[in-house]
Amino acid sequence: MTECGGKVMASSAALMSRKWVTGRAVGRRIEELDPVVGNEEATHLSLEVRYGDAIFAHAAYTVAFARQVAIPSIARILYRTGTGDMMHDVRRRNDDTLLFFGEMLHHGHSSEYGRSVIDRMEQIHSRFGITDDDKLYTLGSLAFEPDRIVEHLGLNVFTDNEREARFHFWRQVGEYMGLDVPQTREGFLRWTSDYEDRYEHTDGARKIVDQLFLDWQERWFPAHTKRFAYGILLSVLTEDLRAIHRLPDPSRGYRRVVSPAIGAYLAFQGARPHRPHRSWSDHFGTRHPKPLDIPTLGHRKAVARSIRPTGENR
Repeated sequence: MTECGGKVMASSAALMSRKWVTGRAVGRRIEELDPVVGNEEATHLSLEVRYGDAIFAHAAYTVAFARQVAIPSIARILYRTGTGDMMHDVRRRNDDTLLFFGEMLHHGHSSEYGRSVIDRMEQIHSRFGITDDDKLYTLGSLAFEPDRIVEHLGLNVFTDNEREARFHFWRQVGEYMGLDVPQTREGFLRWTSDYEDRYEHTDGARKIVDQLFLDWQERWFPAHTKRFAYGILLSVLTEDLRAIHRLPDPSRGYRRVVSPAIGAYLAFQGARPHRPHRSWSDHFGTRHPKPLDIPTLGHRKAVARSIRPTGENR
């Protein structure tokens, strides 16, 4: 069961004890929560339960990653003159990153286990000299990209409570990392937008984006449908992001079809039954034995004690 500060989150026992719960019931629970105090539960229910299908999580992650590498300093670290993990094992790299995020979302940032996941991620990143501002921008993309995607598509999906809770979730992750995070959603959004003035095309970033697109295509589209993958993902990227990476615009047909198709898909997800404890980790963590051993996650092993999640059988 999802934790908060080492205790099971104070969600409705009736809701969370069910094997299946409707998306509408999940939505009602999110709206009952205070977006500051209950940010961990609300964000888990929103991003992992109600809209947590792996294909959507991966698409949002791909767009957010394309936005992050538009910052040259981030692209340089990830590309590493073609030697970075993104260039030679993109599937594993993406799975590991989504697993880290899934464990944070599922267990919360205030639990001992959740903080061990953040610590492990920070340990992996420590060798690369990532600046605090680049880390903060990465958190900004995680906080705001779901909203930017649906707004770009002309869809109304997330409530004010969901948006505010998601901001506070990543704000508190950043504060635990020692970052100076703006204290309001509006302030953080403004900071993130200003930081995007640094956007610049780089060959390394474009090659990373090509790898991201390839993983999206190979992962979700059977052979006879692969030709559709590129146009769908191009339609989800904003015009400025396509321009920075020198990507073509989607055809008129894709622009006409993709938005209503995604809107119908998300409306279905918002209503259909879900497992209340499902997580991105269920899909993206399959290459790792269970229970997860946090010190071995990622590409560099660490010597540290392993902390197991409490309050649930995983």
